[in-house]
Amino acid sequence: EILSNEKYSDNLYRMEIFSPYICNNAAAGQFINVKCSPESVLDPLLRRPFGIFNIEKKFNVFSILYWVKGRGTKFLSELKRGDILDFAGPMGNEIDLNGDENNILLIGGGIGIAPLYLIAKLAGGMKKNVFFAAGFKDNSYLRWEKDLIELKINHAVLTEDGSWGEKGLVSDYVWNNIRSFKNFDIYCCGPRDMLKTLQNIYKDRNNKVTALLDERMACGVGVCSGCVVKLRKGKRGFSYKKVCKDGPAFNLGEVIFD
Repeated sequence: EILSNEKYSDNLYRMEIFSPYICNNAAAGQFINVKCSPESVLDPLLRRPFGIFNIEKKFNVFSILYWVKGRGTKFLSELKRGDILDFAGPMGNEIDLNGDENNILLIGGGIGIAPLYLIAKLAGGMKKNVFFAAGFKDNSYLRWEKDLIELKINHAVLTEDGSWGEKGLVSDYVWNNIRSFKNFDIYCCGPRDMLKTLQNIYKDRNNKVTALLDERMACGVGVCSGCVVKLRKGKRGFSYKKVCKDGPAFNLGEVIFD
């Protein structure tokens, strides 16, 4: 059951859903697969994956952050309190933060900040030193900063047009501060160009860099092979993995961006 569907900006929404099952079984890095059409309608046919943005176990409520850009997300934006959300989950593999470096750098671009937020919350709760670097085109995500401030972690915001935070690209910020994040484990999620740039930045460095990949999915459980990603295997070989079943988190250095 949907508890709220708050409009953050023209195209950005945060939906809160009551679900004891998700709250008791989901973990950082996982996602839900949502039917984005009325009960009797099959268009759009494929479900859409959304990373879990936040979990509030005390209230049995979890949330997703989504950007409206097509028919499916337009349908979601019109749902109201009391409506039932048709979803499956949690899906994907969880991210285990227990063995990580005590310092964690999160690098998000656009809606890629959504699954990173839960990592930030859980890592902060484990008393880890968390820094969140987020990049956007403009100030459309301004309302999200209130959520980030609630976590009481250090962060930097960059926008391409300079309307919010510093002007520039988040990848440039990371490069300019590379020494400050020398002993950090890194999690990143965002546009492919950003991930490719980060891959180049960290290819000769010792940081553990994990990318959460966002691919269009159909089944969400590894049956249809509609979300395969190409990974390096050895010096010259490669293999294919399924983002929904084997991911969505992968070693960024192993990902081949064709």
